Amino acid sequence: MKEVIISAKNLGGFAGPDACERCLWIGLHGKLPYQIFPGIFRSIDSYTKKVVHGFFRRTGTVPSWLQQLGDVEQYIDPPSYHRFGVLDRKTGVLLRGSADGIFHMRDKTYTIVDYKTAKYTPGQEALMPIYETQLNAYAYIGERNALSPVGHLALVYMEPVTDHETAAKPKIVSAKGFSMEMTATIVDVQNRADKVIPPLLRNVRRVFDIPSCPPEGQGCKNCAALAELARLVT
Repeated sequence: MKEVIISAKNLGGFAGPDACERCLWIGLHGKLPYQIFPGIFRSIDSYTKKVVHGFFRRTGTVPSWLQQLGDVEQYIDPPSYHRFGVLDRKTGVLLRGSADGIFHMRDKTYTIVDYKTAKYTPGQEALMPIYETQLNAYAYIGERNALSPVGHLALVYMEPVTDHETAAKPKIVSAKGFSMEMTATIVDVQNRADKVIPPLLRNVRRVFDIPSCPPEGQGCKNCAALAELARLVT
């Protein structure tokens, strides 16, 4: 049985309400040409991690906008993608990931967070199954890599402050450019890793083993875009 590698983020696609089997198959065997995560968001997420880590190192606590998480005892530098994974021997699927934030709490549990550079709005509810799966995948990996138990999962939305009053503040402008203020919204996520992750890994195995690319998903915007791309280059 050939080993299949999937990231926690991509596993979330299998839980999306509009999951397309064709797109999932392509994602396991290659990459869709137009699904590229903008580098600026990676930079902002990385900077957020550095801010939180630096603040904890200086003060021994998390910033006030993270105190909703609870009583943090220790900040844990998240392991890299290649060091944070678990192989499901029943399916041959290797699940990997790189959590944005891991905290050891005073009650001896672990809290894992994922930063999202976006405004939290009710319209994002369609994305919640994907985000919840991603966080539960981190919990699933963590509890099998000496981070047990994971007692709390949370999404931390970091929203850029872009109103006219803030933009007019003299302090945000410097000789090299300008700075941007951010506000945080924390959304708790239930840890159901042992219940939701194994069925998804089985589905990953099933989709990967489909011998040829499945037909275009009905109503799938990605499939339509891929068909249009193919039409333009042929």
